[in-house]
Parts: sequence; structure tokens; C-alpha cells
Amino acid sequence: MNLSEMLEFTAEQYLDDRTDLLDGDSDELWSDAVLVRLFNRAQKIMARRAWCIIEWGVPPAGTIVLATGKVLYPLHKSVLRVFDATPSTQTAPLGRASDAYLRDPYPPDLDAFDKGVAASINGANTYTGAPLAISTDAGTRMLRVAPEPAAAQANLRIDLKIARLPVTYLSLDDVEGEPEVPEEYHEDLCLYAAGKCLTLPNVDGEQKTEGRNLLAEFDATVRELRRDRQRAEYNGDRWVFASTTAILR
Repeated sequence: MNLSEMLEFTAEQYLDDRTDLLDGDSDELWSDAVLVRLFNRAQKIMARRAWCIIEWGVPPAGTIVLATGKVLYPLHKSVLRVFDATPSTQTAPLGRASDAYLRDPYPPDLDAFDKGVAASINGANTYTGAPLAISTDAGTRMLRVAPEPAAAQANLRIDLKIARLPVTYLSLDDVEGEPEVPEEYHEDLCLYAAGKCLTLPNVDGEQKTEGRNLLAEFDATVRELRRDRQRAEYNGDRWVFASTTAILR
């Protein structure tokens, strides 16, 4: 459904506040601007809870470009999760570790004092070259690349597999635009918008009950979408012998 169809569907089927009048003020209780704002809020909720927008290497959110000597890169504000990162020059993804591990490559069996002494003696890490690993906990929506990119890696594109929020939201400036969440859930965005309208303070009690029912139905649909995504990602497990006592002799 595009935005024009969503507005018509929500107003006529749920809110019943659009009637053609010969004269006088409009009988619209909820403006198109309010409905568009609620549509956008609904798809943001759906994407955040169900991770229903997953993509790989799609700008602007799914790529970063390396720069010489730069190890920290801000992620797009829509990014919820980075699954992996792959340089455009290879097919295998980079390794992944915590930010502290990438900044502290000394053997984990050293105690804190030994690590501190080694770090002080070594000084700044001058190792540079092709990217080998990433961390995504360097800061809020911040990605660390290790080692430090050298001049040969300048402008190298890193493709990210991500779960994200919508990047382009619905607007009355483009009524032909469509939500970014899967098409089969567009009507559920209308259901959420209608539910929120019917629970506003200026609505009578009976309609508020109906509004809460619509919002509960939307929440149930989002949970179902999350389960669908999890089932689609399931790869199966192969059993293995996990103990030396299970070896046949």
C-alpha cells in the first residue's frame, strides 16, 4: 500500500471521519499529518521489535568507507544491529570481538598489572594494514576497525549486514511513497494509527476500548512477525560427539 491508500483505508475503515460535504467545515477528526506521523511511528516500532528490515551492503546505512589512520566509524542512526562486516575486496567477513579485546591484544592469561606494564612499554599500537576484525561496542552506534587502516586501505568499502529502522519515512510530500517494512504488514500500520487515534484524551470511553483492542492486535502481529523472522533464520543443528567418553573403541 502506498501512503495515499493507507490514509484512505484508515480514515474510512477504522475512523469513519471522512464524509463528502456540500458546504461547511470538514468533519475530519484526525488530520492526514497526524496519521502519517503515526504510520511512521508504527513502522519504527515494528522494525525495532521484530528486526524485519535486514539487509547487506546497502547505502546509506549498510556501508562504511575506510580512511587512512581512522579506526572509529559512526554507524547510521537507523542501525539496530551489525551482524557482520565484509570488505569489498573479499567474500569472507571480518573477525569480530569486543572493543576492549581489539584495543588490548595481549594474551588473556596475563593479570591486570602485567598487561598494564606491557601496554606502557609498547606505547601506541603502530600496527597498520588490511582490516582483520571489527567491534561494535566502541560507543553508541560506533564501529571499530582493527588494525589501523594504512594508505593502501583508503577508500576501501566495508559492506555491513545490518538490522535497521526505516531510513526514509512517509511524508505528505510524496503520497505515492510506501513504508519500508514488508508489504504484508502495511495494513497493520493503519491498525496502529487508528488505535492511537481512538485512545486520545478527546475520545469517548467506548471508542477508547476499541482503540486499545486495535493496539493489542498490532502488538500481537509484531510478535508474530518476530517469530517468523526467527524461524526463517533457523539453520538447524547437527549433533556431534561432545565428550571423549563418547568415542567408540
